[in-house]
Amino acid sequence: HKNYYREVKDKNRVYYEFYHLDGTKNVPEDYKEISFVCLRPDGSLELPSSLGIVCRKIAQKLDGFEGFHFHQLRHTYTSNLLANGAAPKDVQELLGHSDVSTTMNVYAHSTRKAKRESARLLDKVAGND
Repeated sequence: HKNYYREVKDKNRVYYEFYHLDGTKNVPEDYKEISFVCLRPDGSLELPSSLGIVCRKIAQKLDGFEGFHFHQLRHTYTSNLLANGAAPKDVQELLGHSDVSTTMNVYAHSTRKAKRESARLLDKVAGND
């Protein structure tokens, strides 16, 4: 399956309609192709609500995962990309944020290693190395 969307404007609201085809049908003219991260085996969109339910059930069964939410993986993904040298602007675009400050202020979490390196840098600048 391939996934498509179109923007729908209704009064003061804008929302998106999703549509998937098995590859043998013609795409309606007003739809654009879109790629998703979480897909079913047939290639159609797996809704976040379904993933949330599965994550909650698994978290209940595993020690140490109390309060785990699927969305936390987005934060982990972002922090790992940035910690491993990805350009903030690239990460912003991957996440679909309109402004890089959203990416950096909301999704970029500092690691212990990064904090230690920052402290060492401060010591070096202050002449305490």
